Amino acid sequence: MNPSKSTLLCAAIAAALLVPSPARPAASQWSVNPQSRVRLISPWQIASRDGELILGLHFRLAPGWHVYWKNSGDAGFPPSVTFQPAEILGKPELLWPTPHRFDLPGGLVAFGYADEVVYPVRATIWPDALPSPGSPRKDDPAAEDPSTARNALTGGDAVFIKADLDYLVCEVDCIPYRYTLTLEQPLGEPAVTDPDTAPLLQSWLDRLPRTAAEVPGLQIGTLLDAARPGEPDLEIRLRGVTAKPGETDLFLESHESLDAGRPRVKVLQDAVIFHVPLKPREAGNPLPSKVAFAWTVSNLSRGDERFSLATRREVEVVTGSAAKPGRTPAGAPDRLSRLLLWALLGGALLNLSPTVLALLAGEVLALRQGGSGARERAAAAATGIVGGCWMLAALALAARRAGYSVGWGIQLQEPAMGALLAVASALLALNLWGLVEIPLAASSSRSGTGRHLLAGLFTVPLALAWPVPMLDEPLGYAFSRGPAAVCAVFAVVGFGLALPYVILAAVPAAVRLSSAAPAWLPRLREGLGFLAGASVFWVLRVLSRQVRPEGLAWIELCLIGMALLAWLRAREASGKALRFALALGLAACAAGASWLADDNRLAPRPAAASRSHRSTDRLPSISREPPANRTSGG
Repeated sequence: MNPSKSTLLCAAIAAALLVPSPARPAASQWSVNPQSRVRLISPWQIASRDGELILGLHFRLAPGWHVYWKNSGDAGFPPSVTFQPAEILGKPELLWPTPHRFDLPGGLVAFGYADEVVYPVRATIWPDALPSPGSPRKDDPAAEDPSTARNALTGGDAVFIKADLDYLVCEVDCIPYRYTLTLEQPLGEPAVTDPDTAPLLQSWLDRLPRTAAEVPGLQIGTLLDAARPGEPDLEIRLRGVTAKPGETDLFLESHESLDAGRPRVKVLQDAVIFHVPLKPREAGNPLPSKVAFAWTVSNLSRGDERFSLATRREVEVVTGSAAKPGRTPAGAPDRLSRLLLWALLGGALLNLSPTVLALLAGEVLALRQGGSGARERAAAAATGIVGGCWMLAALALAARRAGYSVGWGIQLQEPAMGALLAVASALLALNLWGLVEIPLAASSSRSGTGRHLLAGLFTVPLALAWPVPMLDEPLGYAFSRGPAAVCAVFAVVGFGLALPYVILAAVPAAVRLSSAAPAWLPRLREGLGFLAGASVFWVLRVLSRQVRPEGLAWIELCLIGMALLAWLRAREASGKALRFALALGLAACAAGASWLADDNRLAPRPAAASRSHRSTDRLPSISREPPANRTSGG
């Protein structure tokens, strides 16, 4: 052999021997059946000997089949897994990504995952249970229950992890499976991530729901209404977040004494409200004063950020029955007085909303022009507001009895009602511009008490377009106490809304009455019309979250048609017949806007594409807990 060739061959053999062998995959072998396959994965080719270890149960499912969340729903059971060696791993915790709802034949419901899912597993390696690095090999890796072995890659140790897994996979029928998954996890320094399994596991860690503490500004309100025996209703209000109708869902964890029905979801501008019908598992057993619930909410958003939320709360149980004579709950008078004060302040704040402020300013201008009798006209407006709030209380009680959600501003969750409020705001703007002759004091110098009374009544629906958070608690408390409390709280809200008119009635000189109207008053009234018109855009923005874009365009065309017909009708050349026809057209456009927004005609927007995940180039840091506090899945 040529010496030069012999030298090259020896060098190649030496180089081949010096090249490190490729790292073994950070995953167990697939356990395969016709419906699913499952394996145990690790994000580490080499994991640290001390600290947190994140693993994953990776399922791939045949089309139409699913596995379960921790509350499986009406059928099935969640995966259950036990890990060994316990002296090294402790008791790892199975984590639960946000599930999906599956409607099954017979009206049954299941909660779980289809296609593919990775259940993250949070474990901790306790170094005290490991042999010292470089110690002799204790067991053969092929033995039935190996613990540790020498790691040829690093000279350190390897933990042989065994997971005994039981799970159920379902389509219409369900099939149970049991497997033992084994994974050799090398240990050493420095730790090295696996380029295949680490991004996969990270993507599912990103789908874990957040806690309430991780969502700054989130306000959670809960109430369990047990006014109707045997039919308690759980209300959950999430303020500071929003969602798209048809995308968000609520998943209650299993409860020992109550079964949950399908949640009703209402989406507001800055809040999401759920109502969950409950059914006691044992009829006749009274509920305690507080009941603990845990739940997960999917597909919430705040700005451009989308996430799910998981939390646990003790929920106060309230009934509609009055307190027994001679027995007053501790702190009840103080709470009632505080809630009434909140109701008064909330009603007063409604005067700062654009439409109410525009009508209030127009009323003050009309009182200035009206000469004597300002006190009576201001009192008439205040009476109209309080009377309108009482009428609203009656409608709210009827809606509550029919099973609808009630509250100040909650009507914006109904598209038809939202469109009606947009029409009311547009009519006020056209009235202030002098294009529509609605008998409101703001549009006429000949304003008697009747017109001011009507203006007060018209103030209430205008105020409904503006949710005030401080009214939620007083109204929730009132509805839990019965019709008398509801009427009282609405009356206090109305008094707060009418507070400016009450002040004007008490001190009529505050309007600086004069017989002659200044020349700038008509221009000021027209400017107030633009303030009222701003409310139209607010309501349209709310509607944009509830109806399809083409439906919103038709509603906007109806509003533009109202303005055009009002302008044509106000022209001096218009005859009586034409003016009457234009008035009918204006009314038809107003009715058409609400008709087009009805849920039966404009379905909610289709679900958006699945959300993108955050970067997968890192693994999260999850706080370490001792093994005694860990629980396995199932």
